[in-house]
Amino acid sequence: MPIPQDWDTVTGSPLVSQAATLVGVLLGIALSAYLQLEPGKAMALALFCLLLVWIVVDGTLAARRAWASRERRDEAPAAFWRRIGTKLVGLAALLGVVVIVCSVFPFFTQSSAVRWFIEAGHTTIVISIALAVATILYIVATDLVAGEPDDYLNQVGRAVLMQDFREEDVLFALRLLAIKCFFLVLMFSGGMAAFSDLADKPAWAFPPLSAAWFEGLLRLAFLLDVVLAAGGYIATFKLFGWHVRATETTALGWLVCLICYEPFFPAISHAFVPYGEGPGWETVIEEGSPVFILWSVATLFCTLIYVWATVAFGPRFSNLTHRGIITSGPYRFIKHPAYVSKNIAWWLFAAPSFIASGLAEGLARAGMLAIVSLIYVMRARAEERMLSRDPAYRDYAESVTSHGLWAMAKRRLMSKPAA
Repeated sequence: MPIPQDWDTVTGSPLVSQAATLVGVLLGIALSAYLQLEPGKAMALALFCLLLVWIVVDGTLAARRAWASRERRDEAPAAFWRRIGTKLVGLAALLGVVVIVCSVFPFFTQSSAVRWFIEAGHTTIVISIALAVATILYIVATDLVAGEPDDYLNQVGRAVLMQDFREEDVLFALRLLAIKCFFLVLMFSGGMAAFSDLADKPAWAFPPLSAAWFEGLLRLAFLLDVVLAAGGYIATFKLFGWHVRATETTALGWLVCLICYEPFFPAISHAFVPYGEGPGWETVIEEGSPVFILWSVATLFCTLIYVWATVAFGPRFSNLTHRGIITSGPYRFIKHPAYVSKNIAWWLFAAPSFIASGLAEGLARAGMLAIVSLIYVMRARAEERMLSRDPAYRDYAESVTSHGLWAMAKRRLMSKPAA
């Protein structure tokens, strides 16, 4: 059996932490834009600023608490350093797998993130050495404060050294590696594209309340989201309490998640659910009209709720994992605010085009988007099944059911006097 994971409830990023997260990502984006960096360096600087803020505001305090409450072990120094060496072997093996994967599969070899990293590799030797030293120190510090130092990294090292190992922990490490590798490359590449758009078509270059202005704000919201998401996939530091407690293990859970992202969703969308191919807004709603402005503001509002949900996760954001139960931000009111707001924004954005397409084609395209929304319903259910193994999540779900947004709306409706 694997070492039992510690389950906990994270109060989310309370107000200070959420504000710090927003300041960190905005500072990184603003500095990158001011310095006019190329997209790869811009994304790297934005992530550096975000991670630095997270560590200063959240991580340092958590590390101090962990160090102060650590239990001293009756262990020989030789056993300690032998375990550290085994963990470094495990880490080297996992990094080797990353190098092989990123060198073989077209999704990685053709991604802008991997191409940029390879091209920038010869200029980052000093940074690489500093990161290697920091990694060794981090592994030592984490081992010292861990309640159970025999973690999955140690088990991977034991497997590589052909010693007895726990198969469940090695499989957990491989699932975690797949999640981090796939999504970090995806988010970093998306961030590079978004930084390029920010340089070419910033919202402030267009007249306020115009279609181009609203589209620029939506692109900026997307940039905020992918920088925050990429930071979450990097920041899986156990020393700060940001580590992964568990991963999705079912094929259905992985399928309904991955199908929502490149390279899978564009291919499926084009072949089976091309709901976005049709007339534009201007055929139904005149640009600059009150209806256009109201509709655009509603779409932008839903998008900002989606970004707020990512901000609430802070350094604990990632798909297919459990890294603590988030109960603040929009999660106080609804269990899946990101999915709900994202899908409402899509329907608002696409509805005028559906109307302009005519009855038959409009209904067909609406049905295609309904399939996409159904996938997100299945994705939410899969996440709930995984997280429900944690008693804290079951308590949270009951609380939202009793006191969340839908419960408040229901009480309001029931309390209205009959006409």
